[in-house]
Amino acid sequence: MQSIESISGSPISSSSFNSHSMSTIKDIHGHKQEQNIEQNIEQNIGHEQSPSPSISTPFSLNHSPDLDDQTLSEEPKTLPSRKPRCFFRRIHGWSWQAWPIAMGTGAVFVLMSNLYNPPEWVVYPELFFFFFVCALFLLNVTLLVSQAILFPSQSLRLVRDPVKGVFVPLIVLSFATIVIGISQYGVKDFGVVTPEALVVLFWIYLAMANLVCIPMLLVWFNCEHSGTITSFTPAYMFLVFPLMLTGVVGFNCLSDIDKGSNDALIILLVSYVFQGLGTLITFMYLAIFCLRIITTGFMEGHQANGAFVAAGPPGFTALALLKLGEDAREIFPQVTTFTPLAGEIFYNVGILAATMLLGCAWFFFLMAAIPWPFKVHYHSTEVLGMWALTFPLVGMISTFKVLGDIFECRFLHVVHAIFTVAILLVWCALMAATITAFCRGKIFKSPTEDVLSDTKTTFAPIATKKREHKKSRHAAKRFDVAPHIV
Repeated sequence: MQSIESISGSPISSSSFNSHSMSTIKDIHGHKQEQNIEQNIEQNIGHEQSPSPSISTPFSLNHSPDLDDQTLSEEPKTLPSRKPRCFFRRIHGWSWQAWPIAMGTGAVFVLMSNLYNPPEWVVYPELFFFFFVCALFLLNVTLLVSQAILFPSQSLRLVRDPVKGVFVPLIVLSFATIVIGISQYGVKDFGVVTPEALVVLFWIYLAMANLVCIPMLLVWFNCEHSGTITSFTPAYMFLVFPLMLTGVVGFNCLSDIDKGSNDALIILLVSYVFQGLGTLITFMYLAIFCLRIITTGFMEGHQANGAFVAAGPPGFTALALLKLGEDAREIFPQVTTFTPLAGEIFYNVGILAATMLLGCAWFFFLMAAIPWPFKVHYHSTEVLGMWALTFPLVGMISTFKVLGDIFECRFLHVVHAIFTVAILLVWCALMAATITAFCRGKIFKSPTEDVLSDTKTTFAPIATKKREHKKSRHAAKRFDVAPHIV
């Protein structure tokens, strides 16, 4: 065997051989590292082009490689994993405070229909407001029934609420405005409704008033109210308003019923009975309201709106006594039980009492209107309470017109027309503010947490899976500095 020297042609030392072999091994190892790096880069590029569906890509503003890719998915642990749909948040947030909107709308067409010698075109805006009231009635009933089905705990909570629960009887008052509109337009103007239907509607209204008001009054009187005087508001009288307005609904139905029929006599007497019942209880509430004003001064904030409700009971009672007295002049002479002068006595006593009650209503109106601009809070969340500026004043304003007809006083007719225009302008302003607050989510929209707490598993479509957006820490910092970028 030949030696290494003979093959290479020159002598090779062991040290030079070792250094040469080591350099060769390093070159081979370096080449393998370069190949591994290239393979890793290709794999990473492939993963970026086709990401796995199970791996979420971290949020980045500019995809800079120097950003920390650690996500913030563990930070928002308090947020709910499911988000309710906006429609169900509206249903959950609907309340009985929506009924004053229908009542305020009904006040407009009631006042316009009683104008002295109105032009013929006035009937068209009257019909618009009447059908608008019908639409609001159906909308409120539908949403409240849906709330009772989907969120029974929330529905029961609203009825038991000491503040929002007093608006429950307003559903009966809203039905009363519809009955008045049917009597005015369905029977008198267009004749599409028979007078016999008004008799049925009157008894339906009376049944609704008793079924709603009497249980709620029993519950209210059964509770302790030791600290209620300092926080008492006239809105508590809503619990009695449907009974007090029985006389108003009664004389509207009697205007188209045959005065010689037995139904006319019964409706007249029943109207007097329940009008007296409602007037007595509401005047007890008015005494407590006067005591509250003496104790704490004029009401502030959203309670300042409720002060206008105090003008309602004396105003509506005065109107009912005047109109029922006119019907008594025609009904009593046809009944053999009464003397021929019975109708005249009822009529003249009604004029005396109505004139005195009108002064009482005017006093409470001034006590509410003068301090109102300085006490009320102009917040969009309290716009529903401002609807109390409309419908409680209908009785007082209409009494001006009726007394103007009796005494042939032109001045009272002008006062009625001025107040009617004022109520119309207030309605326009309140409707615009209510629509704005509704669109912005200030009213009739519950928070997400409240909806989820009342959501049952049987109604899974109420909530949808909330999308999780993972952001890097650097992205979160940049969002705080310049939120308009995202």
